[in-house]
Amino acid sequence: MRILFLAPNTPSPRTGGGSLRMYHLVRFLGERFALDLVVSAGEGRDEAESKLRNVCASMEYVPPGPGGTLRRLLRVGPYEKDPTLAAVIRRRLETQAYAAVQVEKPAMLPYLPAGLQIPIILDTWAYGLAGPLRALRHEAGILTRARNVLSLARFAAFDALCWPDTYCILVVSEEDKLRCLKERPERKVLVVPNGVDCAAVTPGRLPADGPPVILFTGDMGFAPNVDAAMFLAARLFPEIRRLYPDAELRLVGRNPEHRVRGLSGPGITVTGEVPDMVPHLHAATVYVAPHFTGAGTRTKLLEAMAAGLPIVTTSVGIEGIDAKHGQDVLLADDQPSLVEAVLRLLGDTAERTRLGVAARRLMEDRYDWARCLAPLETLYAGLLPRKGVPC
Repeated sequence: MRILFLAPNTPSPRTGGGSLRMYHLVRFLGERFALDLVVSAGEGRDEAESKLRNVCASMEYVPPGPGGTLRRLLRVGPYEKDPTLAAVIRRRLETQAYAAVQVEKPAMLPYLPAGLQIPIILDTWAYGLAGPLRALRHEAGILTRARNVLSLARFAAFDALCWPDTYCILVVSEEDKLRCLKERPERKVLVVPNGVDCAAVTPGRLPADGPPVILFTGDMGFAPNVDAAMFLAARLFPEIRRLYPDAELRLVGRNPEHRVRGLSGPGITVTGEVPDMVPHLHAATVYVAPHFTGAGTRTKLLEAMAAGLPIVTTSVGIEGIDAKHGQDVLLADDQPSLVEAVLRLLGDTAERTRLGVAARRLMEDRYDWARCLAPLETLYAGLLPRKGVPC
C-alpha cells in the first residue's frame, strides 16, 4: 500500500512540536507502508533527509515559488497556496496509485484537487479555534485585536465551508475529539496523541545543591510560548526571588523573539537554540509552563515529564495530557496560585521527587510514541485490499 504524506514544513525532531509529531508519524508509517513525503522546503531539510531516507519510498522538498509576498497580501482565505507545491502534489496524485493521502494540518487542504477520489486522512494537530480565541482574549491593543478578529473569521469560514470529505480526522486528545464530533458528527475521528521518546529522554538526578533553577522550554518565537515566557519572567519570577534570591530562570529554545531576548539579565538566561535539550532538563529544579494561550498538546511538557521533572502548569498548558493535579503535576490558573505552587516545590525535595517519578511513570505508561501511534496501524490496515476467501 502506498501513502502520500503532505507536510507544511520539514518533519524534524528539532524544530517544534508539530515538526516532531510529523517526524514520528513519517517514521511509523514509513516502516509499515510505502510512503512518499512531499514537503514545503524549509529549515532542517538535511537532518530530516538523513534520518528519514531509509523509511520513505521517496522524499520531495519543494522550494517556495515566486510571488509569495504578493500571494499572502491578496489571499482571501487563511492559508497560502503556493502554485509550485500545488503542481508537485497534483503530479504525484495523477501519476501514482495511492491508497490514501495524509494531510498535515488544515493548511495543506487547499492543495488537494477538487473531487479527489482517494481516502483523505487529516491530522489537525490542534482541532478547532480554541487557540485563536484564547489569543484574542489575551491580546492588548486595538489594531492587534482587529487583526486577530479578521484572522479568526477567515479560519472559521474555511473550517465551515472548505473542508473536503475525509476518511478520518486525527486529533491529539479526547477533548479535541469531542469538539470535532460536536461540529462534524458524521465524520470518523481518531485520537492519536502527541508522545515522547522515553528511551531518548530519561530522568536525571534532581539537583539537591546549588541555586534552584526554574526551566521553561520551547520555540521562543511561537506566540503562545512568548506569552508564557513573558508572564513567567515578569509576573512569577520576581515573586519567587523574594524567597529564593539566588534562583535562576532559564528560557531554553530556538528563535527567541525580541521581547524574549530582552528578558536576559540578572538571574534570567535566554539560550536560543541548543543542540540537546536533555542536559537542560536534567539541570532544572522545577519546570514551569504558565500557558493561557495556544491549544493542543505541548510536546515540551511531555519531554519535561519524561525527564522526571516536577511540573507546574495551567489547565490550558496540560490540555491533552491525562495528568491529575496533585498526583502527576501541580495545576494553577492565576498568578498567586502559580507562585504558591512553585514555592511549594522549591521548599520540598520529597514532593519534587514524588511528582517527578509520577510524571515519568505516566509517560512510560501512556505517552511513549510507539503506544501513541499504534492506532494508525489499525486505521491504515482498514484500507488494505481484502483478500478473497477461497471456496
